[in-house]
Amino acid sequence: MLKNLTRRQFVQGSMAAGLAATAAPTFALPAVGNQNPPPLNIDQGKRALVCIMLDGGNDSYNMLVPHSPSHYREYAQSRGNLALAKDSLLPLNNFRDRDGREFALHPSMPEVAELFEQEKLSFVANIAPLIEPTSKQAFLDRSARVPLGLLSHADQFKHWQTSRPDIRVQQGWFGYFADAIQAQKKADQIPMNISLAGSNIMQNGRHSTHYSITGTGSVGLVVNEEESDLNREILRSFETILNTSYSGDPFKQTYLSITREAQLQHRKFSEAVEKISLPIEFSRSDLSQQLSKVAQCIAASEELGLPQQTYFLRYIGWDHHDELLANQARMLSVLSKAMGEFQQALELMGLSEQVLSFTGSDFGRTLTSNGNGSDHGWGGHCMVMGDAVKGGKVLGQYPALSLGDDNPLDVGGGVLIPTLPTDVLFAQLSMWFGVKEQDIPMLFPNLHNFSGLSNEPWPRLDLLKS
Repeated sequence: MLKNLTRRQFVQGSMAAGLAATAAPTFALPAVGNQNPPPLNIDQGKRALVCIMLDGGNDSYNMLVPHSPSHYREYAQSRGNLALAKDSLLPLNNFRDRDGREFALHPSMPEVAELFEQEKLSFVANIAPLIEPTSKQAFLDRSARVPLGLLSHADQFKHWQTSRPDIRVQQGWFGYFADAIQAQKKADQIPMNISLAGSNIMQNGRHSTHYSITGTGSVGLVVNEEESDLNREILRSFETILNTSYSGDPFKQTYLSITREAQLQHRKFSEAVEKISLPIEFSRSDLSQQLSKVAQCIAASEELGLPQQTYFLRYIGWDHHDELLANQARMLSVLSKAMGEFQQALELMGLSEQVLSFTGSDFGRTLTSNGNGSDHGWGGHCMVMGDAVKGGKVLGQYPALSLGDDNPLDVGGGVLIPTLPTDVLFAQLSMWFGVKEQDIPMLFPNLHNFSGLSNEPWPRLDLLKS
């Protein structure tokens, strides 16, 4: 019986299926593993993509909750002691999915609820990395090709960044944007991919990398020459080091070149961004402060010479095996407030039409409770926000939340098979960013596996305004 499938058995089955996927024949499409990246054609324009990764696996079935009577009862029965009281939820009005579901949000998300009602934000339901459409039977008999390391934080977090769950690569789709747009980048030019989360795979290309900043700005040496004799001496010493040549020592020379380039970029970045005054005061949370810096960077994009940019942020701490209700309530409040502030600031600065923000997370969680929390799952929900979004919708296929034999997506313990691959969402975001439609299969070569789900080469979401 499915209800007796243990997590160990689930992981063993997933590993076996993942190994089978690596041995399966591949199609003759351009690969983005160890070969050269695809020669992307990208239209130039003022656009920015902002990715907020909810690191650890957000329990999104308590973020976006079915609210119509029969669907809420199903939710409450499956979630048990994790179910939120119906009268505490924030109803999302004027939308029903094709199964007649109405929806509501976690009570800690009033800003997101308002953005949904203003049609500036939509949800994408039951999405996760997928190699091919996967049925329950195919999963259980181990004939399905499933993502490597299913239920593993490290692997699934990486798959969200690469959208290549069939292989392990160190480059991401944001990185390939930079390979194409900044192929001839000069030493003092800021990379178009800006990270507020340090090193990441999503922004690594074959030849390009990201530029790291924090919620307080760029990292480098800034000394006010007028402050003191000590500060003036520090600046002179640093300039002497930067102007030294170590031609006989390749290691020192390389390190110095990198330091010199970083300092040049830091000065250019700081001078451009620090001129920008924000129209609102952001909250003091780390996420709000990071998004405030993103807003400043986007406003300074012309002076930085970066009309097209990507941003990568991590909000860590969503692995709620314990104390789910209290911890998620606190964190969803931070997320909702930060997203609301960011969108408001962009609108007041006249930048909201050129920015799309979206969330991701390692995986969804189990519908079932482990006592005081939920465990690692697979399919979950994400958000997409911006003026270009056809907002006020729940896109994709919101799954039934029943357990066991009654649910064709439940493969044990309330782990749900996703019905939408990340590739479909990322393809549409990429085309909005300027990637030519004919180049999309080179960025996301698994998309062709889903051609049978629609009358087009791959499924489309009614996500963006024309």
